[in-house]
Amino acid sequence: MDIKTIIQKKRNKAELTKDEIKYFVSKYSKDEITEAQAGALLSYIYINGLTETEIINLSIAMAESGTIIDLSDISPNIVDKHSTGGVGDKVTLILMPIIAALGIPVAKLSNRGMGISVSTIDKLECIPGFTSEISINEFRNNIKDIGIGLVSQGHELNPAEDKIYRLRNQIACTNSLPIIAASLMSLKISTGSDKIVFDINCGRGTYIKDRQEAKRLANVLIRIGKKLNKTVGCAITAADEPLGYSIGHNLEMRETIMSLKGTIPEDLEKVVATLGSIVLYLVNDSKDMNENEKTIKEVLKSGKALEKFKTMIERQHGNIEYIDNTEMFEKATHIMPVYAVENGIVESIDADFIGSIAIYLGAGRMNSGGDIDRKAGIVLNKKIGQEVKAGEALAYIHTEDENKVMGATQNLIEAFKLTNKKTVTKSRILEIVK
Repeated sequence: MDIKTIIQKKRNKAELTKDEIKYFVSKYSKDEITEAQAGALLSYIYINGLTETEIINLSIAMAESGTIIDLSDISPNIVDKHSTGGVGDKVTLILMPIIAALGIPVAKLSNRGMGISVSTIDKLECIPGFTSEISINEFRNNIKDIGIGLVSQGHELNPAEDKIYRLRNQIACTNSLPIIAASLMSLKISTGSDKIVFDINCGRGTYIKDRQEAKRLANVLIRIGKKLNKTVGCAITAADEPLGYSIGHNLEMRETIMSLKGTIPEDLEKVVATLGSIVLYLVNDSKDMNENEKTIKEVLKSGKALEKFKTMIERQHGNIEYIDNTEMFEKATHIMPVYAVENGIVESIDADFIGSIAIYLGAGRMNSGGDIDRKAGIVLNKKIGQEVKAGEALAYIHTEDENKVMGATQNLIEAFKLTNKKTVTKSRILEIVK
């Protein structure tokens, strides 16, 4: 068996065997296959696809490249929530402690973000002292003792997925449905979670551009999850507009904490409540989704989720004073308003454009070793459907580099499309698939 034969086989649209997939993943994770060879195989997968059997075998092979955590002795219902990524997405950080506060254990494996996606780990590390670089034993104990834990993927857990993820970003294969499905499911195999909810974002602010593609991914995840003895539910959510008001690490962390304290943007609350209702359906077979949403909102309002969040932060060595007082988070040197040049009603806000501007300001990394400025970002002052007058602030730029203000200002104005007609705000929730 050799990699050239495997590449040729997929180039010819043939189905790869379990052993061939395992050979590729094992050799690539050990640097025994070149980047060019791996890139060629991923490109042919992008073009010719994978069968569901191939997706399952790729999922298992990636998970088996590292340690697979067994949490079955803790609970038969270990929950994980995963998002395909969107601008301003803080849902995981809010939903995890809500579910844990309901007595349902939550296990989360995460990695650092690239591009416009700000990862859960990147945001949590804004809190001084917090670390996700914990041992598997410590991760297990956190889930067992407090019902919630988060661990970094690192080199011990699923290193092949991490390496393939970075390669597919470099070769423009980020939106390959079969690779996405295998990547996502491999992470869930690694953590031992068995009840999984996926937030599949689609639109301009993410790499899944339309609802049809998002639904295809949802259906694949549900089917392969069943074959892997995992119960899966999905929400397809619109990502054309940033979620909430804040984009950028410290800014998103502050909005997360304020949301847990009860001041949560309406669109963000709707996504959290919907995904939470799916979790309750998966775990408790609670079919009344409206009642489930009510339960999620009540826990958020009660303060129990905030206390669970503080417990998790403290358990993973973070300074909880930053949760008590969000003014402790560092602020950018330059915080500049961006003013509307005309009257109107906000018809759309281009999330992709907003994310690109945030990266330009320093709030995103374009490669695995890139630096980020945790203080940089954008805070929206207006959302879709809201009226704005000329001279009124549309958003605020946060940056350390004063020279970037002018360019970012003009681009931000262009990201907002105004109309003189009344605009109906559409729900972020496009569809629930379960």
